[in-house]
Amino acid sequence: MPFVPRIFRLARDAEHPEEYQDAHGLDAAGGIAAIADGVTSSIFARPWAEILTGATIADPPDPDHQEAFRRWLQLRRQAWSQRIDTGSLAWFQRAKLPLGAFSTLLWVQVLPLAEIRPGAFGAQRLRCFAIGDSCLFHARHGEVLRTFPIQKAEELEADPLVLGSVDLGRDQLLQFRALDELCYADDLLVLCTDAIAAWALRLGESGHPPAWEDYWDKSQQEWQEEIARLRDQGQMRYDDATLMLLRVT
Repeated sequence: MPFVPRIFRLARDAEHPEEYQDAHGLDAAGGIAAIADGVTSSIFARPWAEILTGATIADPPDPDHQEAFRRWLQLRRQAWSQRIDTGSLAWFQRAKLPLGAFSTLLWVQVLPLAEIRPGAFGAQRLRCFAIGDSCLFHARHGEVLRTFPIQKAEELEADPLVLGSVDLGRDQLLQFRALDELCYADDLLVLCTDAIAAWALRLGESGHPPAWEDYWDKSQQEWQEEIARLRDQGQMRYDDATLMLLRVT
């Protein structure tokens, strides 16, 4: 097993967890994990985010081959269309239907090295792909080595690039960001949606980054209470919050 996971999540409105629009997928034995942030203002965003993460785990897309990715995305769009129930939609919801749902997508894979590299004894290969503003923080011994694909908090002020459940003729604009690095046993891979990422990046820019290691031993309730406190203090935006910790083994 390439990593051991811990997962935390909290809906934007804690009293209505059914309105949570994020999603995650995980195959710890296979060394792959995915996270997605469904755009709340779109319709049926949660099913779309769940379809994207589930399909990524089962059959990861190939961002390097445009035609293969186009076919992969079309199958996901068909699954979304078959899954949603439009029978009880109000008139204002029906107006959104032609545009479909939108979501970010980020996934990581921890793989054996195909060949031994100089100075890489004991290393594994870390690959990460992203569309949108869900983020990866790669930490070692309490220090963040890199963030991906967002580097600065101000980047999160712009609308992110997203995957749509309906073909609007814009797929040629989709461009995955890619990361290919080394990771080692006991490294911590932190995957999170944008509300958490913005908070963490601001702390890092102030010289006091989050102590990600501390979260490994927190309970779900303790983590949710901390998020609620950060929201009340204005330090974190009210939005669905998802945090996935992967301890490399």
